[in-house]
Amino acid sequence: MKRKLSVAGLLLLVLLLVAGCGNNASSSSSGGKKLVDLQMGTEAWIGYGPWWIAKEKGIFKKNGINANIVMFKQDSDINAAFASDKVQVANIASHTAMRMAANNAIDLKSIVFMDQSMTADAMITSAKYKSLSALKGKKVAYEEGTTSDLLFHQAVKTQGLKPSDFKVVYMAASDAGLALLSGKVDAAVTYEPYISSIIAKDKTVHSIYSGEQSPGLISDMTVVKSSYLKAHPEMKAKLQKVWSEAMTYWKAHPSEGNKIVADATGTSAGDLPTILKGIKFYTLSDQKQAAESGDLDKALTNIKNILTQQKELKKNISIKELLSIQ
Repeated sequence: MKRKLSVAGLLLLVLLLVAGCGNNASSSSSGGKKLVDLQMGTEAWIGYGPWWIAKEKGIFKKNGINANIVMFKQDSDINAAFASDKVQVANIASHTAMRMAANNAIDLKSIVFMDQSMTADAMITSAKYKSLSALKGKKVAYEEGTTSDLLFHQAVKTQGLKPSDFKVVYMAASDAGLALLSGKVDAAVTYEPYISSIIAKDKTVHSIYSGEQSPGLISDMTVVKSSYLKAHPEMKAKLQKVWSEAMTYWKAHPSEGNKIVADATGTSAGDLPTILKGIKFYTLSDQKQAAESGDLDKALTNIKNILTQQKELKKNISIKELLSIQ
């Protein structure tokens, strides 16, 4: 039942609304400090876990950010939101960042290199098929332009096959595994938590190719536009600090952190420890070491070369200009 407000209550509400409308760019924390409003885009990928922990545990606000994390279902949706400035920060695959820079003339910077996927991105199929070559002429589902797309092309290349050897069916990563279960397709390329969810429903489903067989191929980064960094030069260091503190919190409180990530992604908290074994997370120290050793440049250049060979990049891009993690 709706409750009526008293005259005093109405007056207080009006005063609060007026005060709120007076500052659209920032919010006030309990300590009176101004918080910068920020829209951050994510998808249900376990690798983005530290951001949800940061939101839940107040780490964003501690660092002066009033963050709203927006969950998207498909890569195309988060890409469009980032391009149109509906979100200022996007968590996307490394190859997606390269495509945006090369094909959409978006001047963006990677400020956090978050993770590399090993077994958490994979091609899965039924017990009937034991190898990729056995799937020739069969239906394979994956989301176009995503990490699944990249993994599929790399898989067929390493096996001496061609994409045209398969009947590709495009659909969202969240739907690909379900299509496999229902018999609509013969294989699916997807990622966690969808892989574990499908295997839990049918124990005979198994992986025949994963990111582990192409180390460094599947990775993710947090990107912002250069124009946003110019307007908010402090945000790079703040977001990096948020990532670092969230990683530290997760390590110190694994059960609580796992529950937060599981709830955000629709995963069973009990399944998460196994899933996490298939993902390598990068602390700020890891990122710095990978950058200084040249390992990060090597891994990203490999992705760039694959995209170039597939004629996926309209112009050449500089990996060094893309990275801004130091």
